[in-house]
Amino acid sequence: MITPQSLLANILWLFGLSGVLATFSYFAWYRKLVGLTWRALLGMPRLLAPLSLALTAFCTGMAWAGAADYQPSPWWQTIAWTVLALLFAVQFVLYARAGRRTGWDNPVEGNKEP
Repeated sequence: MITPQSLLANILWLFGLSGVLATFSYFAWYRKLVGLTWRALLGMPRLLAPLSLALTAFCTGMAWAGAADYQPSPWWQTIAWTVLALLFAVQFVLYARAGRRTGWDNPVEGNKEP
């Protein structure tokens, strides 16, 4: 049965998944434009912040959809998706802070490749 709550939950995880795909599509173009390797780009807050935000939306939508279904998912699946959503949200905050502090094109600490 379709309820407004389950519809919104499914829209949220689809929005998150489309955000992940859009992020990789945009940065595939950006990488060729600037002349970077994927290894260098995957260490920059410019890619990691929007990717973490999209993954937060995806995991939140999956947890909500599992809890809001007509036949809910097992409790451990909902908890696992919620924990992942919280970890990606923390990661987003840390990457956004690093981007503001040191610049969006500087690698995060631990990856010093230009």
